[in-house]
Amino acid sequence: MSVRLSERDLRVLAKCAVCRWLTTSQLQRVYFPHVTLDAVRKSLRRLHDAGYLVSYREHRMAEALYGVGRTAKPLLEAKDLTVELARTPPRQIDHMVGINDIRLAVEEAPEQLAYFFAAWELGGLGWTHTLIPDAVFALKPATSGVFGLEVDCGTEPTQVLVNKVRSYESGLPNFPTVRGVLFTVESSARLQALATALRRFIQSLSVCATTIGDIRMSGAFAQVFTRLDSSESRGTFWELCPDRSSQGSSR
Repeated sequence: MSVRLSERDLRVLAKCAVCRWLTTSQLQRVYFPHVTLDAVRKSLRRLHDAGYLVSYREHRMAEALYGVGRTAKPLLEAKDLTVELARTPPRQIDHMVGINDIRLAVEEAPEQLAYFFAAWELGGLGWTHTLIPDAVFALKPATSGVFGLEVDCGTEPTQVLVNKVRSYESGLPNFPTVRGVLFTVESSARLQALATALRRFIQSLSVCATTIGDIRMSGAFAQVFTRLDSSESRGTFWELCPDRSSQGSSR
C-alpha cells in the first residue's frame, strides 16, 4: 500500500524512532492536539497499514503502542536518524511509557531544553558508568548541570532506588555535574513511601519527586515536584535543585 506522507507523518515517524514506542494518546498530545482520538487512530492506522508503523496492544482494553516499521527505516536513515525497528514490545511497558511521558513534557519547552537522552540512547553516547539512569536531561545553558530521571512504577524494591541515589551521590566521573535526581511515581502514597525510604540517605544531592498524573495534567515545568528531604518543599524541579555546576564536573 502506497501513501503520501505529510510533514506531520514524518514527524510522527521520527519521534517514534527516537522514543521506540509511543501510545496513541502520547502521539495525539504532541501531533494531533485538536483532533479527536478516532481521527488520530485513523491516521496512525493508515501509516500502520503501509508498513511505516507497527503496533502492539497488551490486551483489548489497553492503549495501542506504535513503533517504527520496515517501510520507514530507509526514509528516516536518509535523514541521519538511527533507527531500530520495533519488533517486540518492551518488557516493562508502563516504565517506557513513563519515560516518554517525561520526555514529551520537557520537550514542550524547546527554548529551555538543552538535551534529553533516555536510557536506551546512552550506550550510543559512550556511557560507561555502572549507574544507568532512566534518562538524563539538561536545561539551557547545559553547563548548569544535568538532571537524572528515574521512573518508579512500584515494581522495584525501594532498596534498588536507595542504591541508585547513593550512586548519584557518589558522582559520575568525567560527566557534567548532576544537579538533581527526579523521580516520577504512580501515586501520592508511593511518593510518601519513597520519601520515607530515601530521606536518610540523601546528603548533598537534591532529590525530588512527583506523580506521573501531575506531569500529564500540568506539564513538567509546573510546581508539582516535592523535595524528598526533611523540608518536603514543593515547586518546580529547577527551583528545588540549585545549580551546582560551579562545584565542578568531577567529585
